[in-house]
Parts: sequence; structure tokens; C-alpha cells
Amino acid sequence: MADTPAAGSSPRLTPGVLRAAVVRHRLVNLTGPLGSGKSWLVSRLPSASVLDLSRPGAADAVSAALGEHTGRPLVLDGADGPAALSALEGVRSSHRAEGRPLLLVSRRSLLAHPDWTLSGAVVLGVLPWQDERIRRLTADAQLRDARGQELVVRLAGGNPLIAAAACRALHTGASPDAPGAVADQVAREIVERLSREQPAHRWQPALERLAVIWSGDKELLEADRELFDALGRLSLVTSTELGLTVLEPFRSVLERACRWRQPVAHGDSRARALAYRKRQLTGERAVTRRSRLAEGAMALSGDETLREILFPASPPTGVIQAATRGDADAVGGLMHQWARQGGMDTRRTDRLVEQWLCDDPDGFQLARDGDGRPVGLVGVLRVAEHTVSSVEPLLQQHTDRLLERRRTGGLLLGAAYCPDRGLHARLLRDLLHRVMAGNLLLTVSTPTPRYQRLLSALRFQRHGTTADDVYRCGRKPEIYSQDFGHDAITEWAGRFALEPGADGSRRPTGREVGQALARIGDTARLAHSPLLRTARTATVTDLQEWLRDAVRALADSDVPEDAEAGWILLHYYLGRPQTHQQLARRLHMSRATYFRRLRHGLDVLVRRLPGD
Repeated sequence: MADTPAAGSSPRLTPGVLRAAVVRHRLVNLTGPLGSGKSWLVSRLPSASVLDLSRPGAADAVSAALGEHTGRPLVLDGADGPAALSALEGVRSSHRAEGRPLLLVSRRSLLAHPDWTLSGAVVLGVLPWQDERIRRLTADAQLRDARGQELVVRLAGGNPLIAAAACRALHTGASPDAPGAVADQVAREIVERLSREQPAHRWQPALERLAVIWSGDKELLEADRELFDALGRLSLVTSTELGLTVLEPFRSVLERACRWRQPVAHGDSRARALAYRKRQLTGERAVTRRSRLAEGAMALSGDETLREILFPASPPTGVIQAATRGDADAVGGLMHQWARQGGMDTRRTDRLVEQWLCDDPDGFQLARDGDGRPVGLVGVLRVAEHTVSSVEPLLQQHTDRLLERRRTGGLLLGAAYCPDRGLHARLLRDLLHRVMAGNLLLTVSTPTPRYQRLLSALRFQRHGTTADDVYRCGRKPEIYSQDFGHDAITEWAGRFALEPGADGSRRPTGREVGQALARIGDTARLAHSPLLRTARTATVTDLQEWLRDAVRALADSDVPEDAEAGWILLHYYLGRPQTHQQLARRLHMSRATYFRRLRHGLDVLVRRLPGD
């Protein structure tokens, strides 16, 4: 995974914490990605002298500062790249415990450098800013448009440099409706700042390619050893089981910029990477690595819902731990928040949770923030005889059929909640790794439209709704399942295919469904549609009938977003002629929201196309 393990385990760093550390430890290394707010923290150190190691003559300035007889802290900023590390030679060789306090500021921990591993430096990491703090930054930048503010928050992922750069892009005239154009300007600033570490030449296009494919080894990147090593030395790049990966939120910004600037090349790179991962999956026997490869395939999906929920720009700022019996109050409190957020009957939910804890007390995983506080959870039940009293209310009439499918074991996901986007994604991905590594059947019961869209994007099998409204929220839970046995994982990962199949076939796109709807009354033009490929849509008449029925069914959906999308398709393609602008006004939608709904509707129809 692309998560940095150390990043989630540190408490949130405040100016007071930094001041106390500098006084107590004498040699402190402040670390964090570029633009993460390190300089802001340093500016809050009273009486500190600051030297920028990127300036000419830095080595002489450092030597002179070390010779001063003073108790004022000395801050050496920008300890990144060969030149800066060379200027620190005097610090490493001459620093003594009785010398003036030193604060070395770098993007990566200096303990990772061979000359500094045994230096005894105390490392403090800067965590991402919270969304509300980023939103206040947009107000300080005089960005008044609500859509622009939301785009900045989403792109920034807690990084103030990205937030400020996105504000500048919007002030130059880039539209909030064109996030790729905004990201492109931000990406240029990122690369310019990275050039302090290494001159931007060969590694720049390779960095963009790595961001597009999510993770890559030397073979997938088509890089020689020198280029691969150069990429690995960049502070925004880390090593994972699948190769190198770009840290969030920088990866998302670079990928979005490339998708806007070079859409065809972007699609080709992702298709090639997905084919590569599928080949690896087919030949891999170790279950743990198979789960990582499957995650890599998921990350290459073009579905926006899946990307937003499982692979957001926000990095995780905490850890995931199994709940213990002593966490029962925390579990109850978080489940109460989950119920209130979803408009569910809290008393009904409390009773269900009590039963879950009784039947399977080890079934909850907690997400804890940097200060160790529980801020999120997933609640899963082992599907077994002793948990039937908890399983049955969530599955109802589907219980017996799904229990019969359980071969080597299964889990039922009943709840997932975490307000932090990065930690929420990590919770869900950790759960998927758990079921993949165990070759388990995962069943999900959820009344939440957002999770239903996610499960549809994940290509899980939908079994229908429960008979009753379990949570008394006006929505019946929908039941989905996916077998993660050895052969099933490979088949499942294949459903994310973007590239042509072995037989030359490929998955239809939302654009092709839209083209077919636009030509639904023109039989001559519809006869050339690539959707004419299955037994149920073998003729133009069959395709016309299926398209009309599918659009009407979508408009009648109980899921509000699906229903809105269906209404748009129904009136734009099957109603009287009118423009997108006219329909958006009738729905009182912004242009961006309208087109998101339109694309969502077309994507849903793609997934519902009858198979061969």
C-alpha cells in the first residue's frame, strides 16, 4: 500500500510541542512532505536563527552559526538533496550535547541517510492539515466561490502548498469545473519545488507515469536502473511491495493533471498497467501478495466513486487496530455517530450493536488518529452458527442462501464509519486485504446509497434488498457479496478491465452508451453501435428496447442519485429536444453536478448491460 506507516502513529505537531522538543533534545529533525507546513511551524519558534541550506554559501554560513556562543536555537531549513546534506557535514561532525539547540528541517527523515542513522536526532513528523483549516486558507486567499473552495480542499489532501497553488490557479481563471486544468498548474509548482532535490530532467515524465499507474516496478515503468533509483530518491516517492509509488496527495494531483493534459496516453498507460497486474495475479500463489496485486488492479479503475472512496487524495493520519473488550464504549459511540449521520434510528442501531458485540466481540476494527483517539471503525461478523442472531436481521430472506455459499468461511460487513477520508479508505482496504488473504466470502449489507455505489463499482454481486427497513431510515439495506477464493480473485480483478481482451473484445464505455441513446430513433446509425454484441441486444430492436427499459428503471430507483441520473437520461435522450443547460435549470443543479449525474447514469447503464 502507498501509506507511510510512520505518518499515522505520531501525535499532531503543534508549535508548543516543537518548542518543547527543541529545548529538551538539542538535536531535532522536523520532517514532512514539501509544502506541508514545516516553515510555518519554524516561524513560531521564538528567538530562533534560520538558515536556508538551498542558498549559495550555505556551508560557510552553517560553520559560522555553529561557532556562535548562544542558547538561541539554530534552524537549518531545506536539508534535502546532495548540496544541502554536504553543507550539514559540519553539523554532524562537530555537534555536541552542550552546543546550541539545532533543528534540521527536511522532507524525509535524516535517519534514512547513512551518515545520519546513528546521529541520535529526534524525528518529529508534520501531519496533514485538517479540511477545515484548508478551507480557512481558501478564505484567506479570497476565494469566495463555494465550488472552488471544495475543489481546493479535495485536491489539497491536507497539504497547504497544494491548497495555495490551487487557489492561485483559480485566480488565474481556471474553472472549478475543470479540476484537471487546476491540477496541471499545481503539478508544475510541485515539480519546480522538487528540482531542489534533483534537477528535473529524466525523472519528471517518469514521475508522472508512476502517478498515473499508482505503483510500479522497474519493468512496468520501463526505466533503467539509474532512472528507477533517481525516482526512488525523490522525497515524494516511497517503496511498497509492488514497487515505487507517489505519496498522496501529490500522486492524485499529478495523475489528474496528466489525465487532463494527455487523456489518450493516460488511458493507454493505465490499460497497460492493468494488463500487467492481471498477468502477475494469474501466476502468483502467495495470498498476501495476491491481495496487494488485486489492490493495484482496483486502483486502476476509472470509476470515480471507487477512486474517491478507496483511493482519495487524503493520506491516512492514524492507525488501524483490532478493538478489544475494553473498547466497547468507543465502539458504541462511533456506531451511534454512524447511525445519526445516516439518518437511522439510533435506538434500533444501539440494540443491533449490543447483539453484534455479544455474538462476535472481536468483529470490530478501530481507526485511531495521531493522538490515539478512536475516530472510525468497521464492524464485521464472522458468518457462523453462533452469529446467526446478528446476521439474520442484516440479511433476512437472503440468509440461508448466503450461508450455503460459505465454504472456507465468510465475513459480513455491517457498518463502516470514519469522517477522515484517508483513514476511511485505509479501513476499507485493510478489510479487503483481510478477506483476500483468508480466501473468504465477503457479504455486505448496507442501506447507504454511497456504499451501494461503491459496491457496484467494485463489481460485487447484488442480491437485492432486505424485506424490512432494518435501520428505520426509509431505505432497505441492499445485499452484495464477492467470493475472494484463489481463482475468484483473478476473475474479479478482470472486471476492472480497460484494455482489449484476449479475444479482441473490450468493455463498452459510458460514452458509447450515450451515443447509442442519442441514436435510439435512427436505426441505420444504431446498427453500427458496439453495444450490439450479446444475445439480449443482438438486434437494433433489442438494443432500443433494452435502453428504454434501463433508463426508466434507473429513473424509478430508490437511490436519489440514481433516480436523478435516470431522470436526466430519460428527458435528454428520450424526451422532447432540449439542451443540457435547460435540464440543469429545471433540476436546479449546477453545471458540474448535472454532468456528474449524467456521467454516473451512463456508467450505471454500462454495468447493467446484459452479458453474453
